[in-house]
Amino acid sequence: MTNEEWAASTSAPTMLEALRAQNPDYFQTLTPILHRYFIACSWRIKHLIPQKGLRNGLQGTEKWADGLITDQELYDLDWHAEADCFAFDYADTKEDIREIEKLIASIDQLRTMKFEDAAAMLREAAYFAEGTLIYPKMKRRPYFKRLFISQFLCPDLLRKHIHAPFPQ
Repeated sequence: MTNEEWAASTSAPTMLEALRAQNPDYFQTLTPILHRYFIACSWRIKHLIPQKGLRNGLQGTEKWADGLITDQELYDLDWHAEADCFAFDYADTKEDIREIEKLIASIDQLRTMKFEDAAAMLREAAYFAEGTLIYPKMKRRPYFKRLFISQFLCPDLLRKHIHAPFPQ
């Protein structure tokens, strides 16, 4: 990929993969920048993340990135965010399903979708946000596939965070 292709790309996953493949040394230094990028992408889809634990976690990860809260506080927030994610994975009672239906009904974009599709989108958004919280603490960073192939990545936000990354 060239800087011109980077500037014109409409696929953030493709951009990130090119950056990782073509400039691996630089890519290794990007964890803090990528973390801020993932946070921005999460807030961009905040309408798909109405759960309190996930939103508190996103606010907390911003504070953690600014050095305002400890690792332990971040992990505590992640515990609640992860519980919001698990609500989709372990929804096996009528009450659990009703809670997901309420979430779907509260989001205009999802109301006309089939329940399974809407619930899957909410689940993906939840896990994307939760992955954002713990990204800087993952052993497999700077590349973590689940985040790097997400449909919620925005190429315009990526260009805002990483400018012309390829040598001329």
